[in-house]
Amino acid sequence: MNGEIQQRLKWIKLYQETNNAGLVCLRCGISRLTLRKWWSRFQKHGVDGLNSLSKRPHSSLNQKLTQEIESQILTLRKSRSLSASRIQSELLRNEHIKLGIATIHKVLHEINHCDLSIEILEANLNTVTP
Repeated sequence: MNGEIQQRLKWIKLYQETNNAGLVCLRCGISRLTLRKWWSRFQKHGVDGLNSLSKRPHSSLNQKLTQEIESQILTLRKSRSLSASRIQSELLRNEHIKLGIATIHKVLHEINHCDLSIEILEANLNTVTP
């Protein structure tokens, strides 16, 4: 039995002896929510319930970007000099494609299209505003 389980078992035994959650939490420096969580697991599964559960996701979409979506991102960036957030909204509005801004940044960074400051300046210089 590792140290974490022994510590949790100590909390449970102290709670069983005193039947006072406030006192146990005060003595052990834990919250009532924490005590309640481990008490409930102990009641359902015994000492085995005091093991930590895995924190990894139980399911993941693991979507891969298609070449078509990547080309749409690059086309929007090159032709209209849109930022990642604008590309995100355009893809959602026109194509019903929902992507995170970080994903769009990743695509732009991989293709070295993240810094458009010179292109934006040139485009702004060529546009005449009345």
